[in-house]
Amino acid sequence: MKGSLLLILVSCFLIFNCAEGVDRVDTNDAQSQVYSAAKFASEKCGNPLPNPPLVIVNKPIQRNLDLCTIAITRTECPFLGYPLVCTLIYLEEETGDIPWYLNFNEISKLQIR
Repeated sequence: MKGSLLLILVSCFLIFNCAEGVDRVDTNDAQSQVYSAAKFASEKCGNPLPNPPLVIVNKPIQRNLDLCTIAITRTECPFLGYPLVCTLIYLEEETGDIPWYLNFNEISKLQIR
């Protein structure tokens, strides 16, 4: 009895901890992260925040949110719009790795106006 209960507990632990899942960020936390990055870029460049603001409507995938905020903070001046990479925050499924033939540095410099 004790051994089977232990086996069940270990199995449940392994299933929940080893199951591959997508890390998502709460909508409010994601909105705050994007706003902070945009505020940094606007102060660095001396421009106001781009209008309309980037609004997050669902829980974005952590990796896509990180790519967006990194691209915002690395954007070149003038900061007039959000990087094209920020459209990834609206995807429901993970995109995987960025293909080798795409230059992320160049894509992250394109701004949506």
